[in-house]
Amino acid sequence: MKKTKKIYKLSDRVLLIIVLFSTFFVFISSIVLKDSLELVLVLGGIIYVMAFLMTYFVSRTFSKRIVKLTFDVEEMAAGNFNKKLASKEKDEIGQLTNAMNELLHRLKTGVAQEVSKHRELDKAKTDFVTLASHQLRTPLSIIKWYVDFLINGDAGEISDEQKKYLQEVYLSNERLIELVNALLDVSRIDVGTFSIDPEPISIAEKADEAIAKFAKEIEAKKIKLEKTYDQFPSIDLDPRLTRIVFENIISNSIKYTPDGGFIRVVIKKTEKNILIKISDSGCGIPREHQPKIFTKLFRAENARKIESIGTGLGLYIVKAIIQKSGGKIWFESPSLDLLLVPGENDSDIPIDRRNQGTSFFITIPLKGMKKKKGTKKLTSGGN
Repeated sequence: MKKTKKIYKLSDRVLLIIVLFSTFFVFISSIVLKDSLELVLVLGGIIYVMAFLMTYFVSRTFSKRIVKLTFDVEEMAAGNFNKKLASKEKDEIGQLTNAMNELLHRLKTGVAQEVSKHRELDKAKTDFVTLASHQLRTPLSIIKWYVDFLINGDAGEISDEQKKYLQEVYLSNERLIELVNALLDVSRIDVGTFSIDPEPISIAEKADEAIAKFAKEIEAKKIKLEKTYDQFPSIDLDPRLTRIVFENIISNSIKYTPDGGFIRVVIKKTEKNILIKISDSGCGIPREHQPKIFTKLFRAENARKIESIGTGLGLYIVKAIIQKSGGKIWFESPSLDLLLVPGENDSDIPIDRRNQGTSFFITIPLKGMKKKKGTKKLTSGGN
């Protein structure tokens, strides 16, 4: 749409005319009729009536034009895109009418329709994922139950080799269940149906629960774990969502940190927020991949080489949780402070470790998470 060089505002012009008109006549009357106060008052009253009538006339004209434009818009909403709205004036309503004509043209040429189709396609994809995920959960749960039944020998004795194969089936089925739960969580995030139900909890306890869940993996890789928690009272957090956040980031740190590496978990109180920092001395995030790290189904190439199994949904879910709760999340990679072993200086870090390490930062307001009404709860970690 062409830009108008000069914006005409009829209401401003009318107001200016009324002010000048009134000022002029009051000034003249005060000079000519300075000895007759009654005549000045009468003349002022006449001027007031004239100004009122003029304002009424202009307002009525505006009202008629607005009512007509409203009917035209309602006709458009009903599906009539073939009419052209009449527009001769260059004031505010005229500019609005021209904008509506431009919209009509875009609708007829399909520009706006393409945007609408894109939204409908996104909704259709989300609906499909939700439906498919719901349909998959039941058979996967049945498979899990029967395989567990066989492994435990409840259906008769099995050989060690058979047990080994069944355990592989069980683990693969567990991964499928995690994927289905993650897809359901993503669809609930995209549609906006997930709830946030804060209650007073200890955030330090939630961090420790997540660490305890991965205690075997930490011990197996001989990872040095450091924890630094400030002392402060319980705050309003959603226990389920807080667990998902900690489990996602800590599990990623464990996966991508080599044997004998470092993981550091810091929870501290600032002036307005709780700051959570989870750092590792792992493989780091390549600079070219960093803009995509919170997008759905994305995994950096170096991460795929280290750990082939993963959905690429975990950080997307974590970011949605934090942002919808009123907090913020970001990261730094490389994270040189985690690459330093005790007594080591920056200059001592080997070249092959200089691009490694990642630190994730999360802030949550001290007043806690924002409550959000919803019909569903998030269930999985989504790694």
